[in-house]
Amino acid sequence: MLRSVISLFSMLGLSILVIPTELALATDNPNVQSIVPGDPAMAKAHEKSEQGLDGFLEKLRNPPPGTENYSIKLGFTDKGKDIRLTTDQMAPNVEFMWVYQIKASGDHFTALLGDTPEYIHNIKPDDRVEFEKSDIFDWLYIENGKVKGNYTACPLLLAGPKEQLDQYREIYGIVCD
Repeated sequence: MLRSVISLFSMLGLSILVIPTELALATDNPNVQSIVPGDPAMAKAHEKSEQGLDGFLEKLRNPPPGTENYSIKLGFTDKGKDIRLTTDQMAPNVEFMWVYQIKASGDHFTALLGDTPEYIHNIKPDDRVEFEKSDIFDWLYIENGKVKGNYTACPLLLAGPKEQLDQYREIYGIVCD
C-alpha cells in the first residue's frame, strides 16, 4: 500500500527536480515536475513543512490510530560515486524524492528510497538512506484516508491543470492556499 501511494505521487508529477532553467526547458519526462532553483512558492512550502516537522516526528515515533504511510521527502544530488543530501533549492541538479519505512533514533534516521530517480545515478529504489532531521525537505502521512503534510505538492499542483488540483483535493484532501 505505501509503495503504491509513493508511486502514485511520483506518477502524477510530485517528484521535484531542481535544475538550471535551460535544462528544465529541455526535459520531457511527465513523471517529474521541474522547478527552477529558488522558486518562491516551493520555498514557502518548505518553510511550512519545517514549521510542522516536530509534530510529524512525534506522530512518526508514536503513530496515532488511523494514521499510516509516513514518508519524508529528501533532496538528492550525485557526489562522485555516492549521493549527497541537501535542502538547498538554489543548488543545481537536485532531485527531491520520497523515502519510506522510516526508522528514527533521535534526530538520525534511516529509510528506503521510494521513488525511481530520473537524473540521480548513485541511488535506486529501496536503497537505504541515512539522514538527519536537518535534511528533511517535506513530509507526509495518511490520516483516515487523507494526506497530511506534503506541502510541496501545492506549488506543483497550482502550476498544473486545475482538474489535477481538484482531483487531489477531492481524493486526498490536499488543501492549497
